Amino acid sequence: ADVEAAAQDKPHFTLSKTGKNVIVLMLDRALSDDIPYIFNEKPELQKQFSGFTYYANTVSFGPCTNLAVPALLGGYEYTPLEMNSRDSESLAEKHDEALKVMPVLFDENGYDVTVCDPTYAGYQWIPDLSIYDDYPDINAYISMGAFTAAETRQQSITSSNRNFFLYSIMKTVPLCLQPAIYNGGDYNYADGSYCESGLYTSSGLNPAFMEAFSALENLNTMTQFGEGETGSFLLMTNNATHDVMYLQEPDYTPSEHTDNASYEVKHADRFTLNGQTLHVEDSRQAAHYQSNMGSLLQLGKWFDYLRANGVYDNTKIILVADHGFPLGQVDSLIHDDGFDAQGYHPLLMVKDFGAEGFTTSEEFMTNADVAALAAEGTIENPTNPFTGKAIDSSEKTAHPQYIFNSSEWHVDTNNGNQFLPGDWYSVQSDMRVSDNWQTLAKNATSPFAGN
Repeated sequence: ADVEAAAQDKPHFTLSKTGKNVIVLMLDRALSDDIPYIFNEKPELQKQFSGFTYYANTVSFGPCTNLAVPALLGGYEYTPLEMNSRDSESLAEKHDEALKVMPVLFDENGYDVTVCDPTYAGYQWIPDLSIYDDYPDINAYISMGAFTAAETRQQSITSSNRNFFLYSIMKTVPLCLQPAIYNGGDYNYADGSYCESGLYTSSGLNPAFMEAFSALENLNTMTQFGEGETGSFLLMTNNATHDVMYLQEPDYTPSEHTDNASYEVKHADRFTLNGQTLHVEDSRQAAHYQSNMGSLLQLGKWFDYLRANGVYDNTKIILVADHGFPLGQVDSLIHDDGFDAQGYHPLLMVKDFGAEGFTTSEEFMTNADVAALAAEGTIENPTNPFTGKAIDSSEKTAHPQYIFNSSEWHVDTNNGNQFLPGDWYSVQSDMRVSDNWQTLAKNATSPFAGN
C-alpha cells in the first residue's frame, strides 16, 4: 500500500509565504546567447522576470552534462580538474556528492528541501533517487514525464531504447561520421515520432521534449504554499531546452503540425539586435531558439503565479544551464581554429530577495558560482557538508578557469575514477573574447600535463 501511495504521489514542493525560499532550476543546455533576442521578441518577459539579473559573461567547465554539471551543483570543488584530482574515488561517487551539496546544506540549516530530476543521480540515465535515502527530510521526485499521457511515456521509452542502440552503432563508425549519427543526441529522431520539414514546418511530437515541457507547464500544479517561517529549497532539472523541437509561433507551444513560414517571413529581422546577428538559419538553430523561448514563456507564467500568491519577493530564483551548445549562432564566439565557445556559454540568471527590474551584468561568472549564490543571504558561512570547505567563489579570481572538453560525454563509458583524456583550455575575464582563451593540453586528464 505504501508503494502504491508513493507511486501516486505527484511531484510537489512547498514555498513559504514568510520565510526565505531558494530555487535552483537547471535548464539543461539553455543558451545564454539567445536571451537578448528572446526578451526583445517578447518584451512582456521583462515584467515577468522583474528582479532578475542576466549574467551575459558566464562560462561552463565543459560542453556536455557529465563534465559540466558537478561544478554547477557543488561549486568549485567539483570542476573537471578537481574531480580528476580525487583519483581514488569514482566519478559516480563524486557526482552524487555534488548532487547532495546544496540539498544537504539547506536541510541541515532548517529548510524544507525538495529535489526534482537530479541529473545522472547514481550515474544513471533515469536518476536514482535513493542517493537521498540517508536524508529522510529531503523529498525527491521525477517530474519529467509525471504529467504526460501514458502513451507519450511509452513512446519516450521506445525512443530511448533505440537511442541507446544507436549510440553503440555510432561508436563503431569512423569518427568523422559520428556527429551525423549523434545528431545532437537526437539520433535523427529515429523512432519517427517527430520530423522537421525544412526550416519552418514539422510534424509529430518529440516525446522527450514533451515530458520535460509538461513539467514546466505544471509548475503551478506542483507548487504549494505554507504559512510557516521555515523557508524552502528546491533543486530541479528540466530538459526542455535540451531535447528540442519546433514549436508553433508566435505562442511557442507544442503542436502536432507546426507551420511557422508566415511568422518567420514577417519577423525575420528579430534576429539582429544592436548590430549583432544571431544565426537561426538551420533546423538545429531554429529548434533550440524555439525551445528556449517556449521554456522561458512557461517560467514567466509560473513567476506570475508566485506573485499572485505572495511568494515571489521572498524567493531567490537561480536559472542556470550546465553548458551551452556549439550551434554556430554567434560569429564572435567562433575562434580562428573553428572552436565554438557557444558550447561553453550557459544561461545564468539570478533573482535575489526583493529585487526589482530586469538588468544585465557583464561580470565574469561561471556556473560553479551557483552554490555560493544560493547560500548568499540565507546561510551564514556556508561550508560543504562533505568536505568542510567554505562554499564561495574565491577560486574564480584566484587563477584562470580550467575548461575541459571530451567527446566521451556518456556516463556509460566515461565512468572511471577520472574523466577520460580530453582537451584543456584556460579562460579569464571575458569568455566571449577569443584572445582570453588559451589551449593548455591535448588528450590529457589534467591541464598541466607535460608542464
